Amino acid sequence: MRVGIAFTGAPFSVRQIMNYALEAEDAGLDSVWIAEDYYLRDAVSPLASLAISTSRLRLALGVINPLTRNPVLIAQTVATIDEASKGRVILALGTGVLSLIERMGVKVKSPLKIMRESVEIIRLLLRGHEVTFRGEAFNVEKVKLGVNPYFALVGGYKPFRAEVPIYLAAVGPKMLKLAGEIGDGVLLTAGCSQRYVRYAVRRVEAGAREAGRRPEDLEVVCYILYSPKKPKEVNKVVRGFIAFAVAYSSPEILKMDGFTQEESRKIREVLERRGMLEASKIVPEAMIEVRSATGGPERLRERVLGYMDAGVNLPVILAFEPEMGQVIKAVKEAFST
Repeated sequence: MRVGIAFTGAPFSVRQIMNYALEAEDAGLDSVWIAEDYYLRDAVSPLASLAISTSRLRLALGVINPLTRNPVLIAQTVATIDEASKGRVILALGTGVLSLIERMGVKVKSPLKIMRESVEIIRLLLRGHEVTFRGEAFNVEKVKLGVNPYFALVGGYKPFRAEVPIYLAAVGPKMLKLAGEIGDGVLLTAGCSQRYVRYAVRRVEAGAREAGRRPEDLEVVCYILYSPKKPKEVNKVVRGFIAFAVAYSSPEILKMDGFTQEESRKIREVLERRGMLEASKIVPEAMIEVRSATGGPERLRERVLGYMDAGVNLPVILAFEPEMGQVIKAVKEAFST
């Protein structure tokens, strides 16, 4: 059984992430996923270090976006880390949290167009083509990886692999459908429920079928929020994450999970007026149960198998414990038999 583990730009340092990744590799895990959450540590730097320090783990940029990183730069970055890791990179591409991106002065229009055009540009570049592209979101003029006019005499390079897996991070119905249409897989966000996964998988499969693709050829990856403690003892970080997710969930998803818009509104009001710490305190155990996995190895296995029964091919554990080694040990124990 394949299971991954995920990190973001806090609280762990690059060195700590590297050490935990080595523990994950020794434990037999499938992959390490690094999210780029603004304005924390970036995803590229730690993943590059893992390309050299690990030897077997698949390494995923999950998620980076083509708004703050142009698709050409993403292709260049992916090709470089894929070379360093000898072909172990996965790219998970998403639009990111638009409200944070817009604070940087980046104007966001037509997310679906951005994603569709980005995937096309990145794939063409990794396949070694010289790319001239005229789109609604991006324009590229005669770009080829490994070719630079003022280093023409130095010699270029070719991407280590022409076919690097590209997954689309998706939440809403249109992006889920697009993932099925053009992605090698889909990445579902942390803090989602098993009921949501079933809904999301149906949308992805519909997009695949409409594009004449086989849904079974796509990999469904899901970040699963995890705490080794009981729901009532879950730490404030996990509670805060769920508070944020519930506060801004759509009415459709709230209903799907058995929650009301009034419950969501109350959490959102506390979050916006008094901050995440106070909002985390009013998250009921029912929400924690639905939107995360909690407890020891046996309970973790039970919850993850539930996500897999809902359609997940690759569960990726995201935890915020001070000692991640204990989490890795729990994951190994849960899935070693």
